[in-house]
Amino acid sequence: MRAQEDRDQLLGTATPVRGYLLVEEPGPWGPGAVPASRLGEATTARLREAAAALGVKLLLVRRPDAAGRDPGGPRRLFLADCRRGRTRLRTRLAPLDALAAVVDGGGEDGGWEDATGPLLLVCTHGRKDWCCAVRGRPVVAALAALDAEAVWECSHLGGDRFAATALSLPGGAVHGHLGPGDAPALLAAVRSGRVLPDRLRGRCGDAVVVQAAEAHARLVLGEDHLDAFTPLHAARLAEGPDGRLRWRVRFDAHGPLEVDLAEGRAPAHRLTCSAGAAQQARTWDLLELRR
Repeated sequence: MRAQEDRDQLLGTATPVRGYLLVEEPGPWGPGAVPASRLGEATTARLREAAAALGVKLLLVRRPDAAGRDPGGPRRLFLADCRRGRTRLRTRLAPLDALAAVVDGGGEDGGWEDATGPLLLVCTHGRKDWCCAVRGRPVVAALAALDAEAVWECSHLGGDRFAATALSLPGGAVHGHLGPGDAPALLAAVRSGRVLPDRLRGRCGDAVVVQAAEAHARLVLGEDHLDAFTPLHAARLAEGPDGRLRWRVRFDAHGPLEVDLAEGRAPAHRLTCSAGAAQQARTWDLLELRR
């Protein structure tokens, strides 16, 4: 994949959404970012509306060994809040014919319980982009061999050109350009509240400029603890002499930290398996980092 060979920038590419609604559907999944499935159009539409009302993103999930599961059985649900200082992951089982009604309650009907341990979701949504299935499934297999309970396949996470890409919950860190060989390090990092700085795309819930500034700072400082950075303020500065926008992001990171970035544009390589016309992607160059 050219995006990986040419090192398209990973940083600043996580979806800035505050949380997720995960709905188990053993598959198959159809095309589309929120795919059609055996749940049916009416149930999917209601789940999408419920997720929007909660301010979260809907994802379908399935176990790596989902083949042979009862298509009419109860489904596992998860509600994840990824906001800094509020991270929480709750779960419950729900009958197939009551999924939307359960979610409409927003997790406040008493049937939910806190989930134990973090989750790792790997995008394998081949009907959205084949590369996610081709690159994602070997990563799922490698992770599941280490900890099958923690790992789920998921529908479209965004950033297909960064496949394989993975989301950890409830912390919300998104990693990309993963291979099976990264599985032990990724699982160990997630279990211990850390990230892989050289594979980090960003932390969902943050603006993309904050994601990019934090990722640059992690690479410079060698900091891998998930909660080592607390964003305080992001401001757009005057254009530089090259005409590019400039930004300053302030963090509390074991003391004050300022990160100055230049925002640019570069071609986003279209060599994922089902990508359309080439597009422009944001780039973020580090100008200065100050303690």
